[in-house]
Amino acid sequence: MILAIVLLSGTAAVLADPPEPWLKGVASAILPGAGQASNGDYGDAALHFGVFAVSVYGALRYKDRSDWLDADERYDEDNNREFINRTTLHYDYAVRLASDTTLYSGYAAYRDARQRDNSGFRTPAPRESLGDLARAPFSFNYLSRPTTFIPLAVEVALLYHYRDSKDAYAIYRADDVSERDLHVFNLTANEMTAVGEEAFFRGFLNNEFSSRYGDGTGLAVSSVIFGLAHTGQGQTANALQATAAGFYFGWLHQKNGYTTGEGVALHYWFNVLAGAAAIHNGGRAELLHIQLPF
Repeated sequence: MILAIVLLSGTAAVLADPPEPWLKGVASAILPGAGQASNGDYGDAALHFGVFAVSVYGALRYKDRSDWLDADERYDEDNNREFINRTTLHYDYAVRLASDTTLYSGYAAYRDARQRDNSGFRTPAPRESLGDLARAPFSFNYLSRPTTFIPLAVEVALLYHYRDSKDAYAIYRADDVSERDLHVFNLTANEMTAVGEEAFFRGFLNNEFSSRYGDGTGLAVSSVIFGLAHTGQGQTANALQATAAGFYFGWLHQKNGYTTGEGVALHYWFNVLAGAAAIHNGGRAELLHIQLPF
C-alpha cells in the first residue's frame, strides 16, 4: 500500500481541487468511506465505514478469546499444515470482511470519481458495481472462455497429481468445526477476496498506472504491488507467485477493455479449488492450546 501511494503521488497533485480520483481511492483504502465522503456520497460512506468498523470490532473480540490460535499455533509451515478451531474461523471471517471492504471501498471511490470526470485519462473509466463483480464467478460468459477454464483445468490436474504428496497443503480442524463449516467459509470468504483484490489491484491500480505510464509499465507496476501484498503464510501465495498471477490477471483486465469480471471469476475459482483440496487433504485433529499464567 505504501509503495502504491508513493507511485500514485509521484505524478499527481495531492492538493488538487477537487482531489484526483486516485487520492479518493487511496483515502477509502486507508479508511473505508473516506473517498465516498469526498465524492459527496455520504450514504455509501457510512455503509462502507460501518461494515469495516463492525468487522474490525468482531475480529478484536474473537482474537481476545483464550482459544484463539495465533500464527505459531496455527501454521505448521514445515509440514504444509494448518489448524483451525471455531473461534479462529470466526476471526478469519471478520478479518477477511474488514480487509476486503477496504480494498473494494478504494476501488469504488476511484470508480465513482472517474465516472464523474474522466478527462485526461487514456483508459476507460471503471464501471462495474459490487453486484456485477459478485456475480462474475457464476457467469457462463466468463467460465466458458479459454482464458478462464484452461488455467483452472491446469490447477485441477496439479491438485489431483499432488493429492497424496507430503507437500500437499492440508487443513486440520478441531472438534467444534465441521468439514461443512470449512467449505462454507471457503466459498464465502473467497468471494470477498476475489472481488476485493481484483477491484483494487486491477480495477483501480492497473487502470490508473496503465493510463499514466502505458499498458506494459502499468501492468508491471500493479502486478509487483499485488505480489508485495502477499506473504505466503499458510496457503496464500508468496510474493513471487502473486506477482506472476498479477501479470496474468492484469493482462486479462487490459485485454477485456479494463473490465474486471473475468479476473474475479478466475481468482474466485482458483482459490476455491485450492481451498477444497486442502480441506480434503486434512481432517480432524486434537488442538492443544496452552495459556501460561503470566
